[in-house]
Amino acid sequence: MLVFRHVREIKDPNGGRTIRHRFDRVASTKANVDFECILTIGGVKYDLSSWANAHPGGAAVLKNYNGLDATSAFERVGHSPYAYKLLTRFAIRRDKDKSANRASELVDASKCKVQVSTWRKKIFTREDPKQIHKCCGLFVLLHFAFRYYQMLFGDVSAGFGSRASRGANFTAILCLLPHFVLSLSSLIFHSVPKERIVGQPMIWKEFRLHSIIFSLRSIVCTFCGWMSVYFHHDPRVRKAMVVVSSASILLANYAADKATEALAPSNSESTTATMPYWEGCRLSTQRRFKSFYAYCQFLATLACLTISNPAWPFAVLLPIQLAAFLMTMCRKGLITGRSYHISYTTSLMLPYIVATRDMNYTRTPDVVVMFVIGSLLYRLRCLGVNKYILWVPMVVLRVFVGDRLISFAVW
Repeated sequence: MLVFRHVREIKDPNGGRTIRHRFDRVASTKANVDFECILTIGGVKYDLSSWANAHPGGAAVLKNYNGLDATSAFERVGHSPYAYKLLTRFAIRRDKDKSANRASELVDASKCKVQVSTWRKKIFTREDPKQIHKCCGLFVLLHFAFRYYQMLFGDVSAGFGSRASRGANFTAILCLLPHFVLSLSSLIFHSVPKERIVGQPMIWKEFRLHSIIFSLRSIVCTFCGWMSVYFHHDPRVRKAMVVVSSASILLANYAADKATEALAPSNSESTTATMPYWEGCRLSTQRRFKSFYAYCQFLATLACLTISNPAWPFAVLLPIQLAAFLMTMCRKGLITGRSYHISYTTSLMLPYIVATRDMNYTRTPDVVVMFVIGSLLYRLRCLGVNKYILWVPMVVLRVFVGDRLISFAVW
């Protein structure tokens, strides 16, 4: 059926059971691969076939070095002492003793070097020689801190609104450019694996493309809200901006589907429902995280669709861009899976605080209505309702009757 996708037809990536709820799915735990990954490092042969899917660089990298000497590539990456020790688990039997001795030598010889240079090597990579991505990332973090400080303690519109009738601020909208460049420049990193990594929430190509798509959606919608304010909500400009922002909602969903179709290794996985969690995390806890993440995704889309407070689309941009950054840090071994989920959840909660202050400022029910609609859409989606069946009517209603119900003029 077009309207309902029967959730029971979704297969668990680990096999062996039937899925009856979108969030009953769990991350794959299959670390082994069906092809050989036997390579030489430091004169020792290692069989990594049983662990390849857990390799932060992806199984494909190991496959490319099958039967070859990977010493220079291994050392060039700047692996930690833990990685050197981990290798001993996979040494071919006849090389076990040699591997242990070699690992001990490498760890002792490289401890100081690794501890001093690991962060530098992992943050400042050869794939970004001019550090464009890093500079944009630093600016973006500082910009988020500044705008959120405004939303929480000063101007609720974070400088994107009329600023108490002082007019729209050009500086605010120009500051969106580094966010745009940050997202697109992430494509220069060719080492990001296509396959999802087992065991940790590490970035992979499908998620990266989703992050770019939804970041651009938030940037476009923030710009549309600012344009409406800049032209004093002129009816023609206002209508055009509403149409553009509404179209961006559907285009983003379509583009994300195409990205998944092209890059997802399995149709039994999803970016949210099969996200890896830390070892020992109970399934009930995982399901709470997943439910909260999914509900926030609906609210983020509504925040972009509303075009009321122009800071709303910007507020939800934080967790979108932060998630990709945190996953990259996890992939490089600089943070743990638990740290990822705690930090990402914290970033998702900040827009709720902003929304509460917005409600106190405007004295209108806009925020409450958005929460209720988001909850309804989320529940319907959990029942398997096709997302286009949910969002197309919402977009049509927003374009033709939305401004009659939303208090946008206050901004």
